[in-house]
Amino acid sequence: MDSKADVVIYGGTPSGIACAVRCAREGREVVLVCHTRRLGGIMSSGLGVTDNVYAGFRAPIYDTFVRQVREYYRSKYGEESKPYKACYVKGKLHVEPHVAERVFTDLVQAESRISTLYRYYPVSVERSGRLLSAVTLRSLDDSTTVRIEADAFVDASYEGDLAAAAGAEMRTGREGRNEYGEPHAGKLFVFPGNGPISPDVVAGLLDLRTITKSGQRIFADPTGEGDDAFQAYNYRVCLTCNPDNRIYPDRPQTYDRSLYLGIVKKPEEHDGSTFALRSHLMLSDGSWSFQSHLPNEKLTWNDPLLLDANLEYPAANWDRREQIVRKHKEFALGMLYFLQNDEAVRPGVRQEALRWGLPKDEFADNGHFPYDILVREGRRLVGRYVFTEHDALQAIGIQRAPIHSDSVGIADWPLSCHDCTSGRRPGSLNDGVLNLPDVTKPSQIPYRALLPKDSDNLLVTVCLSCSHMGWGTLRLEPVFMHLGESAAFAVSLAAAMGKAPGTLDANRLVRKLADNRVMVSLFQDIDLSAGQEWGPSIQYFGTKGFFDSYEAAPEAYLGRHTARLWAEAFGSLAAGDSTHRETAEKLTIARSQRVAEPERVSGNEFFQMIKDELVKHGINGLRWPLELNPESAMTRGNACLLLYQWSSER
Repeated sequence: MDSKADVVIYGGTPSGIACAVRCAREGREVVLVCHTRRLGGIMSSGLGVTDNVYAGFRAPIYDTFVRQVREYYRSKYGEESKPYKACYVKGKLHVEPHVAERVFTDLVQAESRISTLYRYYPVSVERSGRLLSAVTLRSLDDSTTVRIEADAFVDASYEGDLAAAAGAEMRTGREGRNEYGEPHAGKLFVFPGNGPISPDVVAGLLDLRTITKSGQRIFADPTGEGDDAFQAYNYRVCLTCNPDNRIYPDRPQTYDRSLYLGIVKKPEEHDGSTFALRSHLMLSDGSWSFQSHLPNEKLTWNDPLLLDANLEYPAANWDRREQIVRKHKEFALGMLYFLQNDEAVRPGVRQEALRWGLPKDEFADNGHFPYDILVREGRRLVGRYVFTEHDALQAIGIQRAPIHSDSVGIADWPLSCHDCTSGRRPGSLNDGVLNLPDVTKPSQIPYRALLPKDSDNLLVTVCLSCSHMGWGTLRLEPVFMHLGESAAFAVSLAAAMGKAPGTLDANRLVRKLADNRVMVSLFQDIDLSAGQEWGPSIQYFGTKGFFDSYEAAPEAYLGRHTARLWAEAFGSLAAGDSTHRETAEKLTIARSQRVAEPERVSGNEFFQMIKDELVKHGINGLRWPLELNPESAMTRGNACLLLYQWSSER
């Protein structure tokens, strides 16, 4: 069967849904392809928490999802209810799987331009030169195929199967330290706590740093070599302690209690078995207590982490993937059964574990077990730009992470990693475990990281171009949803201009995103949802080096020194030159030298500065906008607004 669409999006993930909804709202006919029977990806399969540090408005579709989830709990239970209060805590959304699925499904079904295919995956892609023209999909149920022609394609899957089928360069595993000069690349061993570490234990290891807030010490293999390891997978099992909603699963047929005996050992006796306890709280009497994170007495259980069992998954066919997934499922159910029933488990722990079971009101057609495994790290694109650890660290010479003039989104989660292998040094965590909140900075994600090197109408929004370490800050659903919507705006802008998305002028795309309140530059003193007139302009110029820190100070008056630097930068930008790094560095130097800016620059003065700089580049015809008083002192926000208006006229 053949069909046509404007856009084919592979992946019923939150990223794919955000992309599809925005494409449809921009007038594109969309086919959304999902290899499962449900929409929402891991958010509908038990993840339940939108891990984020930044709690403000970042993109319209993501904000809509958060608001609709909150409204669901408010309207069903009331504003003073426990479920409503539990669904949004300290800027993080906490949502039951069936509620997430319902909201995602409603978002898709509200758009008449979206057609959805369930249980299909890509098997081949047709292309002409740098353009993909069609994709052939195969059913996971009966092997029938569907061929769809389209102008643009988006891979929003956790596996990166569409990009791989299209021949894009993909990779898995960990890079070596020298490949991108990343300090934390390769094998890592984290020693928790502040206690002394025996020299014999760390002999031959490279001492990287102490994490200041926790006192953890990080050591690395001195060779710095990469390998094929990456973050372990697991099911985010949804559990409940409500007796009326709780059922206990049967013992798995493949149950092997020896896999779990390490749970009952004291921490100092841990033998490095292939699991980790992450959703428990150690009580003073030495017993364990599950922590509840979701509304209605539920939690998202993160413990059954099966190491060294996922390495084949990213590149495997679906038959092999199903075998790997089944092994993870049996391991998770086996761990729960062990905690609840094995005599090797202390009575207090068994009693606590027996408080919890699978919820009757979740995954009713799947034995109350989640539909999807958490593919914590799959393939990664090797695209036109590779986002690395350096992109999430403070850049040399400025007070923020590196600035990208083609930024299409932001990442805010600390560089982090779950267990990669079961390797340990005595007293350390498993190899690969890492969390760097003390050095990670909110970062800009360049459009180039979504683009394969050899394709102009394929965008990748989940398995985007990054290193293993760079993935550590990108790997969250809020980021994926954000990038999905940005990709949709790129597709719609390209269609309006008669271009392929990969050939777009980055400035035009960044303006499109800024005008539509999609965050491309994070500032701690701006709320994008407030709708100030200067909001889009500050977002845009945040990608051009006009701000060297995370403070925009839009209401402050524009000082003379900054005005001159902005004028110079604007002149270069108008002439087609990129000076964003140099501009930000000059602002930081001025700050470090405490350059006084007591003089307020009037509109007339700023206008003349800009005019003079444009003339240097052979550009004339600048006009003063009549709605502003040229005699008044300029605020930084209004100065950006003026520059934004002037640049739009060119």
